Amino acid sequence: MGKRKRKQYFIGNPSRSELGLSRRRMFVSQEKQAQHQAARRIKLWSRVVAVAAILGVSCVAGLFLWFYLVPYFHQELITSTANLADPNASMEPLPDYDSNGLPVYGDDVNLFTINQSSPNPEYVPNLTQMDNIQVDSRISDALRQLSSAAKEEDLILLFADGYVSYEEQEKRYNAKVEELMEDDALTAVMAKTGARSQVPMAGESDMQTGLCLRLAADKETFKQSKIYTWLTRNMGRFGFVFRYPEDKDDYTNVDPDPTVLRYVGCENASAMQQRSMCLEEYISYLDVQ
Repeated sequence: MGKRKRKQYFIGNPSRSELGLSRRRMFVSQEKQAQHQAARRIKLWSRVVAVAAILGVSCVAGLFLWFYLVPYFHQELITSTANLADPNASMEPLPDYDSNGLPVYGDDVNLFTINQSSPNPEYVPNLTQMDNIQVDSRISDALRQLSSAAKEEDLILLFADGYVSYEEQEKRYNAKVEELMEDDALTAVMAKTGARSQVPMAGESDMQTGLCLRLAADKETFKQSKIYTWLTRNMGRFGFVFRYPEDKDDYTNVDPDPTVLRYVGCENASAMQQRSMCLEEYISYLDVQ
């Protein structure tokens, strides 16, 4: 009985070698577990980075789609719809651009004029809103550059008038006639003649072209201002001239007014300035060349 008990006791207790093997197995298992956890963390962070990258690319693509492609296709849709509505409408050719990045138009645009000798009661240009005025959309870039260049010299160009419709011009002319009749006691015939040189009749005003601009300034004192001096030296490179300069009313049939500018294109502006010509005078000059 004693031997059997000792034998059972001996069998039930592991040897030193078995205990060492168990410890080694436990040590290797913990090391592998740590490696496995590290691998899981790396895999998790890789997924986070991948998701963040996908979200970033998606945001960029969404912004590109919303701010570029949507407006582009919207404009294309409008153009296509307009063409379908009026299949005979002619498409304007794209203009060339000068060294300032301004579009270059032909004289059919630059020198198009409405005055006493060339009335046009029905003309309405394609208009663009520029602050508080409207102008022919083709001169909007030139006007922006003109205003920006003046601002760099601490000069602010404020405009009182751009495009003036036939109906509005008619109101202004009639108001001037009534003013002359009341203030100067003129007859209706005399008042209409006098008003015509100050405020052209409807259909005879170059303001109707959308190519003219009237500065918010007093025409009696404007020539003494810094803005007038700056415009004289610089506006030609943006395509602008004075519409009703001094001593040219025999050509324009309108009293001198230095506050009115007119777009004629850079080349014509330079030629007019060199020859000291107003618009009507310059057009007549070109006709005999």
